[in-house]
Amino acid sequence: MMKQANREPYDILYARLSQEDEREGESNSIQNQRMILEQYASEKGFTNPYFLYDDGFSGTNFNRPGWNSAMRLIESGMVRTLIVKDLSRLGREYLEVGKLTELVFPSYGVRFIAINDNVDSFYGENDFVPFKNLFNEFYAKDTSRKIRAVKKAQAQRGERLATRPRYGYRKADGDPKKIVRDPQAADIVQKIFLLCASGKGPSQIARLLKREQILNPSNYYFKKYGVALTGLDTTRPFEWSETTVAKILEDEIYLGHTISLRYTTQSYKNKRRIERPETEWLRFEDTHEPLITKELWELVREVRRHKRRAPKKFEDPNLFSGLLYCADCGAPLRLHRTRTQTAHFYNNFKCSTYSNRGKDACTGHYIRESQLKAIVLDDLRRVTQFARQKENLLLRHVARQNSAQAKKEISLLQGELDKLRRREQELTALFKRLYEDNVLGRIPDEQYRILSAEYTQERTLLQEKIPQMAEQQEKLRDSIANAARFVERARQYSTITELTPELLRLFIDKIVIGERSVKYSRCAAQEVSIYYRDVGLLDTAEELDMENLLSDTAASA
Repeated sequence: MMKQANREPYDILYARLSQEDEREGESNSIQNQRMILEQYASEKGFTNPYFLYDDGFSGTNFNRPGWNSAMRLIESGMVRTLIVKDLSRLGREYLEVGKLTELVFPSYGVRFIAINDNVDSFYGENDFVPFKNLFNEFYAKDTSRKIRAVKKAQAQRGERLATRPRYGYRKADGDPKKIVRDPQAADIVQKIFLLCASGKGPSQIARLLKREQILNPSNYYFKKYGVALTGLDTTRPFEWSETTVAKILEDEIYLGHTISLRYTTQSYKNKRRIERPETEWLRFEDTHEPLITKELWELVREVRRHKRRAPKKFEDPNLFSGLLYCADCGAPLRLHRTRTQTAHFYNNFKCSTYSNRGKDACTGHYIRESQLKAIVLDDLRRVTQFARQKENLLLRHVARQNSAQAKKEISLLQGELDKLRRREQELTALFKRLYEDNVLGRIPDEQYRILSAEYTQERTLLQEKIPQMAEQQEKLRDSIANAARFVERARQYSTITELTPELLRLFIDKIVIGERSVKYSRCAAQEVSIYYRDVGLLDTAEELDMENLLSDTAASA
């Protein structure tokens, strides 16, 4: 009903329905509540009824559009009566409902009526109202507990809990619990991952999407389904934020996996979303169509791990960021830019240890950016051409090389893991004994506090380190059979004309820079070792041919 032009105070008829109430059937529907309220107003002679409602809002949440409108009218002195079907329609929060009925409404001279609960403030206070409000809150708490239990059971079965599909997907026709590829948005998701793999950060990607007039996720969803999401700003439909792009790049749903129970709320009253510890997440792989490959996902993770912002005065990011290491101390090499017009020629890399601590700590390992680009481009062309032309030769070489090297590293890691796990068991026993000694009075409380803090800190570090080493060990096992992936990439890039961040991270794991054989000499030899993804350090084609020839000869003999 529209606001009336006369000044006669309103008799507000207020209705509320939550998703939990809706499950109970038609009796609590907005239509049924309105019918009851209007019939009551007509029979009791309320001459200026004004219907307001909130559909889909919990009774513990008082920030509702309809209720906010009612409160604005009450605070403006334009309401004489507020009528609800029962007290639970006003809310299910004991303190807030009590404040409204006992303080707010009387202070504004508003008569409050709850029809089914036989409450009418015109006839004085009802002693049972506080108890009814308390029971309503108990109901909300019990309902919340039941819903959480249902959601947890669904998550444990691997069902998708989200009501809205993530950007890039849509609900499957005929089965809203399943998600399928949304072609238009999926292309944008792939574009975002490819841009990141090429070396661009979230803020750069966000600016690019804005320039290309691509709708951001909330405006895309609003345009397609007519549903306004939280934070929707239709005045800036192409405004992408760095945070939005970063969340897409970190979301495993695009690998085809479902991660459940990642978030929860503080309580049934406070709906602010908080993240659970990762140990409580439920992870199900291959539950729907992936939008990106695992290889692209790993590549993006690697790029983001080493990505550094370029100084504002330089537009181009460091092409080799996170790839260059000193052959002697193992520290990263740092890019030193020049401000001259021939910067592309004089830009150079130096060992970061040497730059920070001087020649007593390490030497410079100086190499010009232009020289490094030429070396890497030439070697990348050589290796990819060799992989295409002599695939079997490369696979045999890598199998021999990786098998021996990986087995050695796996064995070393296993020894370290066993040592860490034994120490973790020792700490558990020590902590138990320490606790018993403190309870029995053998150890003072202060000493117990210090020792327990030290043991707890060491145990926390172990619990972080053990999974990391186990993951590293698993990657080494996988690397033995990964050379075929390198060959497949080499086929895709048959013509390489220039180096790009995407190419570098797609093919190269790291580059180790040695010191020149003669200091300060531009002509002296300098070793540059390029380690390729999945295949490691590769020799020249002639050396590979000779190695395999010798191996074949030895085998036949």
